[in-house]
Amino acid sequence: MNFFDVLKGEIRLVFTDIAIVLTIIGGVLLYSFLYPQPYVKQSVSELSVSIVDLDKSDVSRSLSFSIDSTPQISVNRHDLSKKDALEAIVSQEVKGVIIIPAHFKRDLMLGKSPTIVVGVDNSYFLIFGAVLEGAMKSIMTQSAGIKVVSLLKKSIPIQSAKKIYSPYTLNEINLFNKDNSYTQYVIPAVFILILQQTMLIGLGILGGSINERVSIGVRGYYNDAKVWQMILSRVIIFGGIFFIHMMFYFGFSFSFFSVTHIANITNLVVFGIVFLSAVLALGVFLGALFNTREIATPAVLFSSLPLVFSVGFIWPLEAIPEFVKVLSWLSPSTPAIDGFLKLNQMGAKLSLVIDNFELLLAQIVVYSVLAYIVIHHRVHKQS
Repeated sequence: MNFFDVLKGEIRLVFTDIAIVLTIIGGVLLYSFLYPQPYVKQSVSELSVSIVDLDKSDVSRSLSFSIDSTPQISVNRHDLSKKDALEAIVSQEVKGVIIIPAHFKRDLMLGKSPTIVVGVDNSYFLIFGAVLEGAMKSIMTQSAGIKVVSLLKKSIPIQSAKKIYSPYTLNEINLFNKDNSYTQYVIPAVFILILQQTMLIGLGILGGSINERVSIGVRGYYNDAKVWQMILSRVIIFGGIFFIHMMFYFGFSFSFFSVTHIANITNLVVFGIVFLSAVLALGVFLGALFNTREIATPAVLFSSLPLVFSVGFIWPLEAIPEFVKVLSWLSPSTPAIDGFLKLNQMGAKLSLVIDNFELLLAQIVVYSVLAYIVIHHRVHKQS
């Protein structure tokens, strides 16, 4: 049997299987729009807060108004006691409570430092951070104004008063994530994992289907095809489809969701081809191991969450057990995500990710050899 007959047989088997088509085409396209949606809104705003004003002075009312004016907070309750405010948090009516103490104005006038209590629902870090940021901005702004006014009363010039209160200024420059957003660091990494997992599922279903047919004696092109012909056919089919997907993700999807992409196109394509080749080799190997087509989807999906955490962009690597980190490097997504983030989001040259590049090349060789051995044993020797 010549190579083109094998290629036609593989194409027919792939594109007549609705599960494979939905996974490698429909699934990839769906995820490109579905997954980024929760991150489109970069920050939370107008979070409901209750203020307990125990002072009831013009200064405390001014502070309440200032807090309500921040984009993060919306003051929709004014409770008379701490108990009522805490009950509002428990019942989910508000996300936070700000308690202005009694004698707040008097203590400020006497030069004392009154304590303002800020309590926040810490179930979500975003909510906690937003309420705390809004409250602190208002409190610190009012505090600065009061301190500067007290210095002016001592006949200190306004410019000197400002310098005394704030002897230095902080100029923040976000180097690789200018918006401080989840989009810039979550989406690029997860897109790589989506490409890998969908390809592995598709190849796993294909390999499992062939093994099922061989086990029950259904003959086909796979009985007479050489192993290298079957592997090369899958490289052409899946490699071609997923190269288009990868360019779609790194091109249109990144632009559509305003994700930074500053990689040199040649470096990106070269590194991407090596990554896809490593995934192909692993997918063909895993597909040859599966006894049935049904095993592929749960087996691959089960590994998704551990792989996400073990890469280190969501959870710090220092907090991950060493053996988990070592096992994660057996997956092409681990060196690929690290490499792509450096290339695409940080503008690194290919030479700076050469370790990742070499590991992907090693995976191509190892998984290809293993795939050849298993296919030869399971398809040819059993048929």
